Amino acid sequence: MACTAEKIWTIREVLSWAENYLAGYDVPDAKTEAEYLLSHLLNCKRSGLYLNHDKFLTIDEFQRLVDWLNRRASREPSQYIIGEQEFWGLPFKVNRDVLIPRPETELIVEEAVRTVNSEQWAVASKNIRDNSSLTTDHSPLILDLCTGSGCIGVSLAKEISGCKVYAIDISERALDVAMENAERYDVAGRITFLQGDMFEPLNGLNIKADIIVSNPPYISKKMMAGLEPEVKDYEPVAALYGGDDGLDFYRRIISESPPYLAKGGYLMLEMGYGQKSDIENIMAECGVFHNIDIKKDFSGIDRVIKARRKG
Repeated sequence: MACTAEKIWTIREVLSWAENYLAGYDVPDAKTEAEYLLSHLLNCKRSGLYLNHDKFLTIDEFQRLVDWLNRRASREPSQYIIGEQEFWGLPFKVNRDVLIPRPETELIVEEAVRTVNSEQWAVASKNIRDNSSLTTDHSPLILDLCTGSGCIGVSLAKEISGCKVYAIDISERALDVAMENAERYDVAGRITFLQGDMFEPLNGLNIKADIIVSNPPYISKKMMAGLEPEVKDYEPVAALYGGDDGLDFYRRIISESPPYLAKGGYLMLEMGYGQKSDIENIMAECGVFHNIDIKKDFSGIDRVIKARRKG
């Protein structure tokens, strides 16, 4: 069925057509995608589409939806089309300069917040006062490497009262997006954005972080070839590719982090499927970390590795 602006269409009619249109281009979960785009267009929840299924779209709304559907049919991710993705309960601005935040990455935020709120942290904060140890008053200094959209650093700044965040990315355009997200949630005053390669922008700043977090690029050369078009053709390669075996950034972060991490501080990294043992071995070879803990995502995949610096 062709759908044109020559007649006025109800929400129900447009949803049915949009689903069939996207399915014709092999877009995964065509019904969900059609609902997602139309609900954002009409600024309502998905349930609202069915509660108001007999409501007519205006000509402008219809034409805008057709444009969005054409882009989605070419396999551009819906998040880039509408310009945002929800993370930690907050809508974050995204574009093709940054990786689209994934739900599993929220595990890093969750673990960092849990750590700061733990009894162990409170005891360490009370008893250890020197510059090479944890900060006091539950107000940690956090490094967010490969910050991208800033979803991790901004969420932590929102969640942990008084914390200070240094967010680093090699991409100036990515940092522009991250700064917009920080300003949107009124935490820009507690986040310092630095452009550069990994820890390099911190040289000379005498930084000793309590927590280092990162969702680094971890896709291997073999895995890159098998990515879905939404990822391979649209998301920034620099935020995805982790070298031939996908572990290049873990080697660098683990080996280069000790000078920037307080004794007793924590390193928390997202990792890909099947990378747990390799990353544990890299940590063991470094010889600086202990108390290694693994957090699984909702699919039961080892997703976040957490370790503590000795001392």
